[in-house]
Amino acid sequence: MTARHDLPSVGTLVHAADLHLGAPLNSLGTKVGEAQAQELRALAVQAFDRLVDLTLAQQADILVLAGDLYDQADYEVGAQVRFVSAMRRLVEAGVRVFIAYGNHDPLVSTFRPAATLPAEVTVFAADRPQVHTVALRSGHSVDVAGVSFGKQHESANLARRFHQLATNPRRTIGVLHTNVGSNDQHGDYAPCTVADLEVAPVGYWALGHIHDRTIQSLGAGRWWAYPGNLQGRSTKATECGPKGALVVPILADGFGEPRFHASDTVRFARSDVDASTADNLGDTLDLIVTQLAELEEQADGRSLVARLRLTGSSAAHHALTTQADLLHLAREQNTTGVLISTIEVATRPRVDRDQVLARDNLQSDIVRALDGVDNPSDRLLGLLDGQISGLADARLRKQLEADPSLANALLTRVETLLIDLLEDPS
Repeated sequence: MTARHDLPSVGTLVHAADLHLGAPLNSLGTKVGEAQAQELRALAVQAFDRLVDLTLAQQADILVLAGDLYDQADYEVGAQVRFVSAMRRLVEAGVRVFIAYGNHDPLVSTFRPAATLPAEVTVFAADRPQVHTVALRSGHSVDVAGVSFGKQHESANLARRFHQLATNPRRTIGVLHTNVGSNDQHGDYAPCTVADLEVAPVGYWALGHIHDRTIQSLGAGRWWAYPGNLQGRSTKATECGPKGALVVPILADGFGEPRFHASDTVRFARSDVDASTADNLGDTLDLIVTQLAELEEQADGRSLVARLRLTGSSAAHHALTTQADLLHLAREQNTTGVLISTIEVATRPRVDRDQVLARDNLQSDIVRALDGVDNPSDRLLGLLDGQISGLADARLRKQLEADPSLANALLTRVETLLIDLLEDPS
C-alpha cells in the first residue's frame, strides 16, 4: 500500500457497507439457544449506533453507505425508522450522507418507505452514476459519484459506467456495490475488475458487497476498499473477526490510507483446537475451555460466538467420534463467556503410518495405493469426473489450480478416514 500519513487532511470520509439492518441472526436460535440468541440480536442492533457515534466522533464531512443497508428488499419497518432517526442526527451535525443500494435492497418501484429521509441524505438512482459536489468544512470540495441497483440480480458491469465521468480522480469518491474479481464466496453481482476501477476518474472507491475487509492501493492517493460488513452474522469464515467501517482522510490532492474502526457488538470466530495431547474426553474438554479463554481475551470485550474444530492425531479420537453429546458436555464445562455454536471433530486416530504400512491388510493396501498417485490433482479430478455438478467441478478445478497442495491435503484426509474406519477401536 502507498500510505500518505505525512500529509494533512482537509476532510474526513467514513465508509461503511453491508449493514443488513433488520437481519435477525436467525441461525443462532438453533445453535446457542433461543434466549441467548435474543440477547445477541438485541446487541447486534447496536452496531449501527456505533457507526453513527464513530462518524460524529471523527467529525466526518461525509458518510457513504455502499449497499445492502437492509437485509431484505421490503426494508423492515422498525429498521427503517431507526435508520431515518440516525440520519437526522447526522445531518444536524453537518454530515452529508450518500447511499447506493445493492442486491439485498435494490431500488424497486414496489417499495413504500415507512419514514422520510432528510433532504441532506442523497440516494443514488439506478442505471447511471450521478455526481454531487460536497463542500468540506475546510473550504475544499470533493465530488461523490454513485449508482444503485435497480434490481436484485444486477449482472451489468456498473464500474465501467463511471469511465465517462468528467471528474478529477484526485477529488472524486465512487460509491458502488460490486464484486471485484468475481469473488466466488459472494454472488457475482455487478462484477468488475481492478482494471475497471483503475481506469475510472475516481480517487477513492467506496465499495460494498464483499464481507471480507479489503484495502488496496491504486497508486499514490488512490484506493479501492471494502470495509466488510458492519456486524458479523454467523460463524461462516467471511463473517468472523472484527467488523466495522473505514475512516478515510481526504487530502488536498487525493486520499489517505483508510483506517479500520470496529463497530461490531457481537463477534464470531472459527478456531481449531489441537487435541493431539489429549488422552481422553476429559483432556479434550480442558483443551476446549483453554482455547475459549484465549478467544475471549482476543474479542475486545465483545460477546463472542465460536465454532470449534478438533484436530490432530489423538488418543481420544474414538471417544470424540462416538460421543453423541460432545457439544452439550463442552457447554457444561465452559467457564468462559464465549458461546459455542458448533464442534466439528476432525481428529485422527493415533496410529503410526509406518506401522500401518508394515501390515498385510486392506489398510496397508490403501496407503500404498495413495502413495502411488503421481499427480494428486489429476487423480482427484479423475475420480470425481462426472460425479459432481458442473459448478462444483469448476470451483474445485479453480481451487486446485490456485493451491496445488490442496489435492494432497484432500487425499491425506481420505487416507485418514479410511484408516480410521478400518481400525479396530479395541
